[in-house]
Amino acid sequence: MGSWYPHPVLRPCLALLLLLPACDPPTDMPADEPPAVPSSERCDPVATWEAAPAELALLAEINALRAQGGRCGDLAYLPAAPLRFAPALRCAARLHSQDMQTRQFVGQVDPDGVSTGTRLDAVEHPASTYGENDGFTVLDDGEPERSDLAAAADIAASWADNPGSCWKLRARELEEIGIGAFAGDFTAKDALAPVHGYYWAAIFTAP
Repeated sequence: MGSWYPHPVLRPCLALLLLLPACDPPTDMPADEPPAVPSSERCDPVATWEAAPAELALLAEINALRAQGGRCGDLAYLPAAPLRFAPALRCAARLHSQDMQTRQFVGQVDPDGVSTGTRLDAVEHPASTYGENDGFTVLDDGEPERSDLAAAADIAASWADNPGSCWKLRARELEEIGIGAFAGDFTAKDALAPVHGYYWAAIFTAP
């Protein structure tokens, strides 16, 4: 009769047989991904989002700026920890970017006079401090594989060059962010024709 040797993966299980009621091979279970946006009547329409890769690209750009530290006008900022996505903020930012495209405006205050604080209340996100940056960048249709990265780099550079928006990128007290990117046409004042690009909304908060 031939000899039998337990498989190497099973040897620890056999050795602990008297100590444990059962022994399963170790498994690496991935952690559940947090939801993109909260599950609610208000946020469900923006849970699936075509421009999500562009939002991730902009978060990477902003966090790279924070890691370097730098200046905003006359103020110098030390390197700061990376911002993290907050589902409620992402919902508010996505809804705002979509609204900007629908009603053809760019700014923190919509045509009805609704501003950032009201939008935060609408998604039930408390914050001790908050700020918002908005903008529009043209997509490079000639190189579609680079369009998201190029558009994200353009808007991050634009905000970094403006002292009014720059501090929100670098302030250490701001810890969370929601980014909304929505692709569409925009006709600037006195423009002869619309251009295609991304509407951007970024909301920054401190707990």
